[in-house]
Amino acid sequence: MAAREPHFTFALKACLLFSVISILQVASALDSPNLPHANQDDSLEPNDARVIYAGEQSVAPKPYEAVNKRIRLTTGQSYFPFISAKMPHGGWSQALVTRTFAEMGLNVDIHVLPWSRGERWTTEQRFLGTFPYVYSAKRAKKYYFSKPINFIPVRFYVSQASNFTDVQQLKNKRLCLPYGYSADFVKDGVVDSLNLKINRVVDGAACIGHVQRGWSDAGLTNDYVSVNEVNNDRLTDSKLVVLKKDVEQVPLHFIISTSYPEARKWMDKFDRAFQGLIENGAKAEIDDQFIQLLGLN
Repeated sequence: MAAREPHFTFALKACLLFSVISILQVASALDSPNLPHANQDDSLEPNDARVIYAGEQSVAPKPYEAVNKRIRLTTGQSYFPFISAKMPHGGWSQALVTRTFAEMGLNVDIHVLPWSRGERWTTEQRFLGTFPYVYSAKRAKKYYFSKPINFIPVRFYVSQASNFTDVQQLKNKRLCLPYGYSADFVKDGVVDSLNLKINRVVDGAACIGHVQRGWSDAGLTNDYVSVNEVNNDRLTDSKLVVLKKDVEQVPLHFIISTSYPEARKWMDKFDRAFQGLIENGAKAEIDDQFIQLLGLN
């Protein structure tokens, strides 16, 4: 991720997908007028959250035990539209996680931190959990994963000069992926079905260059960002085209460290509450709100 909201440039858009699926790198936080801030009192509605930004927290909080009705969570600094200070309730994932804890009768304090720091402090039991994260076999050794709370729609992008217009035209071609990109995601999926050769580069921005120069035939991007591109001239200038068909729907999860006291019980409670949101229609209402904001209806 990078220091600006990712929907401003196509390069940042590609980096965004890669960074969250692999290592969730650092991005900058933006304050939100839609959310109560950390210096407010506890008299919040059950579906609201107190949000505490990294600048207000320079040292690690003490290890935390969830014994009262205000739960301490952490998330990263930007991953549009799932985490974004420019979206209602801090983003789509944050809205769903907050509402799930409200279903449990609990309010939340959400600490917005660099992704790597938040993940590390979660394993150190300084937070009950963190979100949103993609499943990987390596991460599953350290965390319990919730039911999927969101899905990332993934599409190929290609060079305009290539004349590719359909996913099937990429059969036996070259796909650019950054080092560290989750092997669990590409395994047994579209990469195998199209028999794509993988070209590894340092990051998502390098994949942009690879595809522009014809060294790779395609890269991958998050379609929610492309449909929200503020200035589509960026895409034209880059001579890149996003193919229309989604090739994957990658689930995002709330996660709890397996080292946390009664972690499995907490995750079971979260999943039951989340299922309750599905059954009572609350999840559908939240989803519809964001779908309309994203112009997807």
